Amino acid sequence: MKSIFLVPIILLLSSFQTPNDELVKKQINEQIQLLVPSKFEPMSQELMDQRYLTARKPLAAFTNERQVVDLTVSTSNTRWQASDLPILKDFYKASLMELYDEVDFLKEEIEEINGRNFVVFEFTSLVKPGENSLTARTPVRRYTRIQYTVNSGQTLVFNFSCPQALQPKWLDTAQQVMESVKIKS
Repeated sequence: MKSIFLVPIILLLSSFQTPNDELVKKQINEQIQLLVPSKFEPMSQELMDQRYLTARKPLAAFTNERQVVDLTVSTSNTRWQASDLPILKDFYKASLMELYDEVDFLKEEIEEINGRNFVVFEFTSLVKPGENSLTARTPVRRYTRIQYTVNSGQTLVFNFSCPQALQPKWLDTAQQVMESVKIKS
């Protein structure tokens, strides 16, 4: 009888464990390195094609075993310069607000990470299903930490995202991963 009461307690306590005990160093290319949760796997081409409907796929995309927590590194050729980060911040904030039905910014600042300035946004978002939607019938709520920097004529974009319900579980890991980014000029 006692074991019946222990099961819910054990399940509750296990939900507070860190999602991944170990972060491992990943070299994305010759210039970019960051830490990635050891249980994350590179995203399959099929999954990447489903999630990123753009001509330019991410440099790297990782996901957890349930494929609900994602980490991506992307680039875009731009004319931004490092001195333009305040303008870039306003530009990308406006873009993010257009992507979602609701956005609640938890952080929006220029932050120095490993000797380089980044525009950092941390937010929760809501996407409501469209009236004629063939897919999700319930709103999609997500937690995202995304950061941008400029390097050699490119904007580098680092994005960590998970369902909002998992935010408490992944928040520390997201911050550790994103604060580990190192870029060689």
